[in-house]
Amino acid sequence: MSRARAIIPILACTLVLGCERTEPSSAKPAAETASDSSHQGGHVVLPSVEPRFLNPVLATRFNRVGPLIFEGLVDIGPKLEPVPRLAESWKVTDGGKTLTFTLRKGVTWHDGKPFSSADVKFTFDAIRRVPQSVWKAYMAGVSSVETPDPQTVVVHYEKPYAPALKTWTVGILPAHVFGTGKITDSPANRQPIGTGPYKLSRWELGKMILLSANESWWYGRPNIDTVEIAFGTDDAVEKLKARKLDFAQIRDIRTWREMQDPAVREDFASTSAVEASFRTIAWNTTKAPFNDPKVRIALTCALNRGRVIEDVLLGQARPLSAPFFPNMFGADPSIAPYPFDLEKAKKLLDEAGVTAKEDGTRFSIKLIIPKSYDDRAAKEGIAIFRRDLDTLGIDLQAEFLPTKELFEHITSRDFDAMYFGWLPDISDPDPYALLHSSQIGTAANFAGFSDPEIDKLLEAARSTVSRDERKAIYHKVHALFHAQVPYTMLYAPVSHYAWNRRLHGVNPRDIGPQAGFPGLARWWVSER
Repeated sequence: MSRARAIIPILACTLVLGCERTEPSSAKPAAETASDSSHQGGHVVLPSVEPRFLNPVLATRFNRVGPLIFEGLVDIGPKLEPVPRLAESWKVTDGGKTLTFTLRKGVTWHDGKPFSSADVKFTFDAIRRVPQSVWKAYMAGVSSVETPDPQTVVVHYEKPYAPALKTWTVGILPAHVFGTGKITDSPANRQPIGTGPYKLSRWELGKMILLSANESWWYGRPNIDTVEIAFGTDDAVEKLKARKLDFAQIRDIRTWREMQDPAVREDFASTSAVEASFRTIAWNTTKAPFNDPKVRIALTCALNRGRVIEDVLLGQARPLSAPFFPNMFGADPSIAPYPFDLEKAKKLLDEAGVTAKEDGTRFSIKLIIPKSYDDRAAKEGIAIFRRDLDTLGIDLQAEFLPTKELFEHITSRDFDAMYFGWLPDISDPDPYALLHSSQIGTAANFAGFSDPEIDKLLEAARSTVSRDERKAIYHKVHALFHAQVPYTMLYAPVSHYAWNRRLHGVNPRDIGPQAGFPGLARWWVSER
């Protein structure tokens, strides 16, 4: 609703909570990392959805602007491990319950004011105050944040929290800009001040945002002078070919195949990646007959996901049996997805008492879908599912809805099922947001699913210091999930990208939801 190579040395291992250690800075001083002046210059155009706010605390969906303006204390390396950013080092003490950051010296905001620990504390407090912040759940285990001096931040957790360090990838806000008034009403939400490699130059509502290189960036001036973020992703490939865009994600697999033509590849480079995302259907488990696990398993068996993967996506996706990302640990590989089996589906529906009427019909399904997924792949996949379900007497009624209307249906529980895509805010396999009962109504547990045993396991996994132990816990979650299927996992798509060969140093992860460091700042442009 993955990524890359790095220009700097990375940490040799990921943080394991519970050990007492100091993580050294992996970034060289700015003077040593400034971009090659021979590569500086140029202008690039990238597509993105238009943000409602340019404020990481308030953002509810990914856009390509925010990560170029704002920075977190840590960033994510090539193997999805934490690397230093605004914090030059950290240490974990008290059995994993205390995280102490040493902030980088000499960092300034885009307006020239110094960055300090007060900004970190302000950002944390803002997350706690704003109900709609997606970061609220990740910070729930923090008991306090202390700032003993301008360069030190001490975060105390109620108990060890495995993804703690990765949550501090959240972009830090300037306290001196947002310090007065209500954060949701601040003019700075459209006139952002960050510490990142690019600064806002102009925002033309509904059209584009223009960013300019931050000459005073602590890591050294980025290569490209200006970055234009063009709103809308429709016809991205055609715009790429017409030189109106320099980069595009190719969502239609047939178009991707066309881009492999040698004549096309003379002008455009391309790549593919299995990323941290998946498509799924959430069943409204608070409503009959979807409150019965047998019915949900039957519906899962009745959806020919394999055909969608092969015929619609031309094999460019992976089947899944639980909400664990294919590029992270967590899933139990011994648990296969339910196979397409209409006879088994019919038997389970009959056992659940959802028998066919005299006319052969059973019930209908009101499936709501975000308007942003209104594309060929989704429509053809849903058409296959509709035909599958029709053989069982089930009428699938799908509706693509704009964001506001979609969430009105979710809030009022006025739906039977919801089709959506999911990607994590942090590079961690934790499915807490989708499965924990505390996330019903206020967060992403769209299924309204509640299971005390799964709740306990998810809580235990979050506070477990060992990756191996977390993995074992998630295997138990996987088994329980498979027995109840609050979500039918459809597939994890392979993502495809293309860009103009005038761009150099490109990796799609650099401008993705979990962009690595230093990302787009190391790209450079040659004229073709």
